[in-house]
Amino acid sequence: MSEHYDFVVLGGGHNGLLTTAYLAKAGFRVCCLEANDEFGGGTRSGEVCAPGYISDLGGMIHSMIARTPIVREDELGLIEKYGLEYVSTKSLFCSIFPDNTALVMDPDMDKACENIAQFSEKDAETYRKFNKYMSEMMSVAHVGAQAPPPPYGTMMNVMYQSPEGREFQRVLNSSAQQIVEEWFESEEVRVTFTRWCTEMMIDPREIGTASLLYFTSNIHNPDLYCINGKVNHEYPGAPFPKGGSKSFIDALCCCCKDEGADLFLNAEASALYVENGEAKRVRILDGRIFEADQGVVSCINIKQVYAMLGDAAPEDEARAVARLKHADFGALNQSFALKKIPEFKAGPEVLEAFCIEAAPYEKEYLQTFSNYPLGEFSPRLPLITIPSLLDETRCPEGHSVVNIYQYAPYRLWGDPQNWVTHKEELERQVWDFFKGMTTNITDDDVVGHWSLTPLEYEQWDHAMVCGDIGQIGLQPSQMYDMRPFAGKGHEYHGAIDNLYFLGCCSHPGAGIAASARAGVQKLLEDYGVDFREVVKKK
Repeated sequence: MSEHYDFVVLGGGHNGLLTTAYLAKAGFRVCCLEANDEFGGGTRSGEVCAPGYISDLGGMIHSMIARTPIVREDELGLIEKYGLEYVSTKSLFCSIFPDNTALVMDPDMDKACENIAQFSEKDAETYRKFNKYMSEMMSVAHVGAQAPPPPYGTMMNVMYQSPEGREFQRVLNSSAQQIVEEWFESEEVRVTFTRWCTEMMIDPREIGTASLLYFTSNIHNPDLYCINGKVNHEYPGAPFPKGGSKSFIDALCCCCKDEGADLFLNAEASALYVENGEAKRVRILDGRIFEADQGVVSCINIKQVYAMLGDAAPEDEARAVARLKHADFGALNQSFALKKIPEFKAGPEVLEAFCIEAAPYEKEYLQTFSNYPLGEFSPRLPLITIPSLLDETRCPEGHSVVNIYQYAPYRLWGDPQNWVTHKEELERQVWDFFKGMTTNITDDDVVGHWSLTPLEYEQWDHAMVCGDIGQIGLQPSQMYDMRPFAGKGHEYHGAIDNLYFLGCCSHPGAGIAASARAGVQKLLEDYGVDFREVVKKK
């Protein structure tokens, strides 16, 4: 016996749930199939370290989605109707160097320049010009962020018509390291900016990484940080949900259900059936069949979908999918429930930043990224977040929840199975390095601990093939209209017309960026529905 829906959505991460919510809001009968026993995908949180201590298990920073109408205008009612609440740090990121000096990117321009002047007065003067420069790039970089991107050739031609567009083309074909070397003399300043760009999970010397430098302009632009239409001038840093990312997911689930959608857990798709060139039904592992009368929408890894299609997959597309690259490295993610709040040798001001990033000096820093493809590991680049500083719901008063996110190769010393035997040893190295950055943390302060290696990420969420938290890499050849198929990214589907790809594998890509929102607009257009009218409904 099978169940009939207009649309069957694969994957219950935030993109799958957003897709489900918008389609249901548009009047379609929709179901969402999630393989795991909870929704959220890479945007989950829970009491994994110890009871009463809430940790984020994947995505933490909501800076990107906070710029979308989902948050800025609360177009799904997640804030007003379903109780989602955001808090925010003062600044987005800072770097701590081996000598325990720190560069905090303060939202106040004068203060940011004062901080930069510690390392170079010339760079402090340059930074004002650089910020203006990247703000101009920003206006171009956001093409297609909240709407389907234009065809790549068209986009390049349009860009070429303005000086800003031509310069962005150059930036798009440059590395982050190349651009910062053009502007700054201090290695501490250069490392700070390229360190942020490594969130693409790509070596900062690779072509295309420079495009993330435009985010630096956001630091001093509070208008970009709106909550339900209100500018958040007080804390323009890094917004994140009170109670953990699960609060965001819970609000989305409530929205989906209120709009009439059906949500299924432990419903891993095992087969996708195509008839007459159309995706018609999905079978899950327990044998249940879900008929898709209008279409199937994938928010899981496109490689998983083409594996399910088998011989039904168009041959040229199957080859293209097989060639898709993953990120250059993954992550060893640890969370600690602690009896006290860390105090850093670098000073209390680093606690104003959401991302506290350890940064070796440039030579060691760049060599570390060269070593990742060789399977080498270093504990010296942890990204530290302490959301409990601003969110009292995360842990008991006076205690803290600390996430330590360390880049790491999937194929550790050439084989991902090495993570099985060396996990504890490498976790300890990262923990010891973190303790060395503080003045007050000892082993006795640990209440509980949780972790995931790159290998375990793949097991934790099957969409994270090869431990790639973004499903597929963010290389320039896999961005804009070339994601996931070159020249067809703006259509959000391949040769199978009613099989859509709206998650991380589509533009604008990974992160808590609400990628699906842009794709839903194209999908609804294909079915004669005006997205603008859908979001007007309250």
